[in-house]
Amino acid sequence: MEVGILDIESIFSDLLTVEGAGIIALGLAIAFMVAIFIAISAGWFRIILSIASFAYPAARVRAIGNPLVTREGVASIIASADLLELFERAEHIGHHVGYREGISPDDCEHLIRSHHYRLLADLAGSVPDAIRPLITAYTQIFAIREVAAILRGIAGNLPRDLIMERAVPVGGLSGTAIRKAAYSDTIEEAVQRLERSAITPGIREQWMKIGEPVGFAAFEAALIAGAYQSLMMTARGIEDSQYEPAVMMAGRMIDCENLRILARGKIAGVDGGDLIPFLIPQGGFEITIDLQKELARTADLIEMAAALRETMYGQYLEPLMEKGVRNSGEIDIALNRCLLDVGRMNSSQYHLGSGPIIRYLLALEMEIANLRAAAGRLILGISEERGATMMVIEGGGP
Repeated sequence: MEVGILDIESIFSDLLTVEGAGIIALGLAIAFMVAIFIAISAGWFRIILSIASFAYPAARVRAIGNPLVTREGVASIIASADLLELFERAEHIGHHVGYREGISPDDCEHLIRSHHYRLLADLAGSVPDAIRPLITAYTQIFAIREVAAILRGIAGNLPRDLIMERAVPVGGLSGTAIRKAAYSDTIEEAVQRLERSAITPGIREQWMKIGEPVGFAAFEAALIAGAYQSLMMTARGIEDSQYEPAVMMAGRMIDCENLRILARGKIAGVDGGDLIPFLIPQGGFEITIDLQKELARTADLIEMAAALRETMYGQYLEPLMEKGVRNSGEIDIALNRCLLDVGRMNSSQYHLGSGPIIRYLLALEMEIANLRAAAGRLILGISEERGATMMVIEGGGP
């Protein structure tokens, strides 16, 4: 049998005929479809991996729950006769604060914050890498508030031992850093020490730029605003699958913080123009810079609440105005209820990802607020009925 010699030229010649061109087109189409299939498969594979990575952490926080924002949990702690009973009841439903009989109100507050920060550290250590930076940035807000309290104590010339005793380590703020800052002779010395510890980068420059020429209040506001903006920057840098719930959380938190500042300013009669520098300028979810300015210009709380009617926050604030409420405490509670609902919506919408973790995080903050309010009721001798109005309950409505 005679074997023909492979003629490359004739093969390409055949392919360039009408029939050959059809074969080439078919081959390219098949290759294109295979490429699309691979790309789609890779995308789905990433989604499946992301869902799988959140399955256990989400189940864990659901199992832990947030009993101190349920009606039953709130009813239990608000009915406590004294602090010992309060913390025994809290421990029974999952919050092991570590209360010791006979401690002072300051020590009680210290224990509650320490408990909160321990739970935040535990959470950060148990979540997927995709969401851990968000938990860290959220925790940094509390670290900055601790730093601000230390510096406020120095500005007020409080005894250094008292400043040291009141501060609680959290996040990158260690006990050593607290001691070095607390025992500083001046704020400038304290911010230099904090700068060297890398807890608050740029704090010395902020003090020189804002604190020295303007005053401590503006400096403190700038520190806290920076922490919230850092939270939003972190949220925007989260991987695509977790971007939306992270940005929703950060943006709503910024909105609520700005509303607290505006409400306190209105109650104190501060001019709108003087309020704007104390606001977090960027990162809000619904409250843009233009709306910030509009709210700052409003004449009073009633007008401010009316300007918020088309936002999520109107339904929480307008009923208070109709009842004649004019104190910042009840407005804070209403905004806490709003954030609790934000967490619940986040969990429902993004239940296969970070939603349940974000809900737990926000609800935990409200649990701590409830525990603090219940302790405050007992310390100050407030009635049980009045104390119940200070509680934030999930599903309780605006």
